[in-house]
Amino acid sequence: MDSIVAEFNRKYGVDTTGSAQIEQIFVGIRHMTILEVPIKPEITTSLNRMRATLERETGKPHKSHSWLPHMEFIGGDRAIHRTVRMLQLFAGAIDNCPLENTLGPANKGMFGRLIDRPSKFSDMDELLMSHILPNWVNMCRHGILGKAKLPRSSELSPLYLQLKSFVDNPRRSVSWSCAFSIHAVLTGVFEVASERQHVSTVSKMVFDNYFNQMQKSLKALNNEKSSIMKKSSAMHNIMMISFLENFGLSAFEESAMWNPLCAGTNLSILDYFGNLEGGCAVIDCQAQLRIVMYLYHGLVINGIVQEGEMPLLEILYKGFKNCKALWQGSLPSRGELVKKFWISFGMGLKESKQMSESARLLAQGGPVSSGGVFAEGLQHCRGRTMKPIEPSEISTAFRRICDRDFSDVVDKYHTPEQRKRSSHTEQYVVAVHTNDTLDHLEEEIQLHSVNFISTACILEQFVCSITRVLQWDSLLETFKHTTNLDMRQGFAIIFAQHLLGALDFAQDPLNYEFRNAPMLTRQAPTLFHGVCGFLDMYFSNVPPTNVLWFQGMEAGDDSNVEIIGSGATRR
Repeated sequence: MDSIVAEFNRKYGVDTTGSAQIEQIFVGIRHMTILEVPIKPEITTSLNRMRATLERETGKPHKSHSWLPHMEFIGGDRAIHRTVRMLQLFAGAIDNCPLENTLGPANKGMFGRLIDRPSKFSDMDELLMSHILPNWVNMCRHGILGKAKLPRSSELSPLYLQLKSFVDNPRRSVSWSCAFSIHAVLTGVFEVASERQHVSTVSKMVFDNYFNQMQKSLKALNNEKSSIMKKSSAMHNIMMISFLENFGLSAFEESAMWNPLCAGTNLSILDYFGNLEGGCAVIDCQAQLRIVMYLYHGLVINGIVQEGEMPLLEILYKGFKNCKALWQGSLPSRGELVKKFWISFGMGLKESKQMSESARLLAQGGPVSSGGVFAEGLQHCRGRTMKPIEPSEISTAFRRICDRDFSDVVDKYHTPEQRKRSSHTEQYVVAVHTNDTLDHLEEEIQLHSVNFISTACILEQFVCSITRVLQWDSLLETFKHTTNLDMRQGFAIIFAQHLLGALDFAQDPLNYEFRNAPMLTRQAPTLFHGVCGFLDMYFSNVPPTNVLWFQGMEAGDDSNVEIIGSGATRR
């Protein structure tokens, strides 16, 4: 202690009088810190002696946690030190339960009655001690938190980090961060009151719906014999996402896993890590997303298809508009479709321009290469790797939460005067970051509601189906056997050089006749009539229940929500 004060005095040139005052302040802070730290019961004797000493020296009693009565949500009837004491008591039960055993509930009624609509915090003692905590212990030891280390846990599941530490170290003092976490869970239960069961039911239903949709789509894809997605590395990612279903095991009570705070944690893990991060590695695993998006965009900019006619495609189109991996910057105009498509496929700029020029010549009536429809594409495509889709490219909310990137936040809710007064404070920074993240989440909510795994299967089935509709399957089978490359590579060459080429350079793409490539027009010389008809039929008939795992709801009123710790408001 003396060394800390002495070092401070030397650094800042404090004189003798000031040094004595600083030492008194330091001693006071040290005592206050010790007295406020949650500790185990066996240490309270020495603390009581310290309090008695302080009382003799100051002439007035020292009340433990004297700051709590002024805190509305952790003082008074909601006193957080009551939660601390309950956790300290339960830590003993954890310590006495062997690791290989499950922890059962306490004797019924040991902590009072189980009340559905608590009117005060103490009404939840039985719920916490006999239901929530035992289930958490079993989940941390024998459930998903005991079997795996969750990625991005600091960003998406700080609550579970606290629970795991508490369960793994029952002999440690209960930290304030752990106490605040459990207190927040109880506050959530208390605030929803009579709606708790409804909140739990709806949250669990949304969670289960994601996996039901995924299994249904994968089952349908199994019937698609021409797809190689089932044999690709995408299945590893799907299995990883499927592991998250363990949060919904019926072995754990709803009160423990689907109270408001835990439900929000489970759904956040599923949304950001499972659906967005894991889903981005699956949704375009066979180039199915970029093929469909380039086709849709080409039809839109040529006026052949109107935006909004096919709901699922419109959601994907809006959601992936800023995806650099797909578009290489801004959305391509006419004349750029072929070039940008090939760049996104991993081709260099020089080669992509050559492919675009070849497509232009074909669209204007030039002959197909003497080597066949695949010749030039094969020359430049071998060994190329598609640029992967990063979730941060399509979701600013993901970038804020998971990457902790706030480099481009915008404060839309404080006045210039408020910014000048508060911009240097941590509270202001947290408020601005929080509200910017919420704004982006509200803007992106429709994209978040799309089940990326189900959508990947649906897009894959579309590409396989249109291959048969256009009667390209035998041509692609020959390509596969001749080149030892998969059929999707051959599809990409035909798709880019002929379909996108016509959308890029033909004067009338809809009625363009592929007379220079008769092997592509067995169905009809006006190929786009068949393509547009099948596109509309296929995606107009995809039920939203197959791909939307929840429905984003509009706020029911214009109530103001106060920004944390500031005088600004957001609507």
